[in-house]
Amino acid sequence: MEEQAEKLRIGRTLKIGSFHVGSAFADILLSAVWNRILITSLGIAATPVALLAALRYLLAPLSIWAGHRSDSKPIFGKYRLPYIWGGRLLMALGLLLIPPATLLLAEDTSSVAGWTLATLCFLIAGVGTLISGTPFLALIRDNAPPSKRGQALSIAQIMLMVAMVLAPALYAALVKQYEPAALLRAVLIGVGLALPFWFFSVLGEERRAMHAEANETPLPVGQTFRLIWADSRARLFFIFLALGMVSIFAQDAILEPFGGDVFGLDVAATTRWNAYWGLGVLVGMIGATVLTRKRMPHEQVGTATLGLLITATMLALLGLAALFKVQAALVPLLALFGFGFGIQTVGTIGLLMAMTSDKHAGAYLGLWTLAQLVFRGVGMALGGMLRDGLLWATGSYTIAYGSIFVLEALGLMLCVALLARIDVASFARGEQPMRLSPLAAAAE
Repeated sequence: MEEQAEKLRIGRTLKIGSFHVGSAFADILLSAVWNRILITSLGIAATPVALLAALRYLLAPLSIWAGHRSDSKPIFGKYRLPYIWGGRLLMALGLLLIPPATLLLAEDTSSVAGWTLATLCFLIAGVGTLISGTPFLALIRDNAPPSKRGQALSIAQIMLMVAMVLAPALYAALVKQYEPAALLRAVLIGVGLALPFWFFSVLGEERRAMHAEANETPLPVGQTFRLIWADSRARLFFIFLALGMVSIFAQDAILEPFGGDVFGLDVAATTRWNAYWGLGVLVGMIGATVLTRKRMPHEQVGTATLGLLITATMLALLGLAALFKVQAALVPLLALFGFGFGIQTVGTIGLLMAMTSDKHAGAYLGLWTLAQLVFRGVGMALGGMLRDGLLWATGSYTIAYGSIFVLEALGLMLCVALLARIDVASFARGEQPMRLSPLAAAAE
């Protein structure tokens, strides 16, 4: 019976994971379709559009608040579902502002009303994403046996990656060029497809027994955060996640310009890089999930380390390819970079679950989400700033881009060293840290 209890119910996991199919339709519509229309079709400068897209990173602390609320403040007797559904409804409402905002900006790119609607779109959609995201992660964790929580979340993430590959094909067929009617149709179809996935994927997946501890008087969110932060293992893990996000995503905003500036490649050629990278991520994630399916979440340190080492090696080689202008190496290196990132993602997902306590699951997952979102944005901004600064200092595209890739590799190697210092196993067993702060001791 013990072995039976530890089995992951694949059907239920796939049902819950299909939530991310709706997420893909929404994210692609907002971040790819609309961005391209604003910048390319309407000729709006990329900077204000990028700043709007970055709003969600500035709002990331909401993820801790939402996670804590979903641990301790039920709505109509449910802890996770009201926050998930409420957040996604907000997201849908935000997306519906895309057509009128675009129509106003198409008439006048400096339209105050147009920019107000565009800001509200990103703001409302961003708030909805953050309010619902952490409770959804917590729901996955609630539904999986302890030894399979990382695997359950990995399956959900794989479904997201697959949907992110497929959703653009639908939008490409719906919006070949900007026309108000075509954009309106794409938005209505996208939202119309997303909402059923968001609703039915999690319907019936929360049970009251999951929150037996919630009858205790909950700690305020600030005190809960201080309790978590008092544990040195949690602090180190936050730094590990933050540095990893900065080191991996510093290339995100400069990768395609790198192809044009250093190798003279056209837009179509560098756009295809996303497919090579994405395929590598999928292969890495699926392979790592299958091969490590029998491991407990806290036993994924080796998986994360292997992924980090592969990713760091590919970035270092990419830096050398930039410095010596070895164009033939680019596609293999990008595919292997994605492969390493996929392995690292599976390992890190397992560690996320291991480094989350049952009592404050939503708050912990909110903090880890905060680390990933904020520092992903920091990494993207830092990559652009380093590119401009190094280009100004050296006058060489090859040195500027090559240096950034090498610095990213060094950051990931530092992540390997940090991970080796975190006692994930003792945290997963519920053991107190060696030096327990008075606050943590009093709260236990």
